[in-house]
This record gives sequence, C-alpha cells and structure tokens, in this order.
Amino acid sequence: MRDTNKSSSVEQQEAEIFIAEIVKKWLGCSLQQKVKVFLGDGVYIEPDLYSEDEKIICEIFAHVGALKDGQKHKISQDILKMLLLEKTTGVQYKKIIVVADDKVAKYLHGKSFIAESIRQFGIEVKIINLSDEVRISVTNAQIRQIMINSN
Repeated sequence: MRDTNKSSSVEQQEAEIFIAEIVKKWLGCSLQQKVKVFLGDGVYIEPDLYSEDEKIICEIFAHVGALKDGQKHKISQDILKMLLLEKTTGVQYKKIIVVADDKVAKYLHGKSFIAESIRQFGIEVKIINLSDEVRISVTNAQIRQIMINSN
C-alpha cells in the first residue's frame, strides 16, 4: 500500500520507473537501474540509469511544474554525480538528464548556473511526456507534500 499520509515520494518513484522504460527503448541499449558504481575507496554513486558498456549515465527528474530551491539542488547533485564519474574514470560518458515537464526543461536551458553547467559539460536534456494518469498522480503527490512539509 502506498504511503500517502506523509511526504512520501512513491508517486515520483513510480513515475521514474515509467520514464526509465521509455528511455531504455529510446536509447536501444541495456541500462542498469540504481546500480552502485564505485568510484574509489568506498565511494560510489547510484545513477538512475547506467551502462558501463555504452558509457551512458542518466538521471531522471519526475517533477511537474516550477522548481523550488531544493529541487534545483537535487539537479545540481545529479550533475556533480555525472562529472565525478567522468573525472574518476577518465572516460567521457553520454550524460543525460531526463525531465517530465516543459517548465523544468525550460529552466535547464535557461540562464542559471545550472543551465550553463549543462551546456558547458555537454549534458543532454531530454523531455519525456508522462501519461495523464502518471502526471496527475505526481501532481497530487507534490500538492500533498507541500501541505505536509509546510506544517
């Protein structure tokens, strides 16, 4: 049963699974989900999608609507994760951030330091359209989380 009584993110997690399946078909290769990629002495990252063979790292952001500071911070962390992988391995990866909303994509292509980082480091931004059912579920969860987190 879903934990919808707290500020649960289960709906976003389900949306990420939905998006991951679309991305796998789009890229046409085998991608691992939530695999630990070790970078050094006990240090690892867990990208949303990863292929060592194809040199792909992908982060999924299943947020609908305008971003708040915490969500921008999460995207910054995802960018750092990708860049740290390249730095520690000495290998260039295809770096992809997949979003589920035009407002998020617009921000990532805009005039912020995050958007400039995306451009400078060659990170691709891909928009995946959610089904109406998944979009409504994520939107309702975001509304519930705002109500709970504002108390």
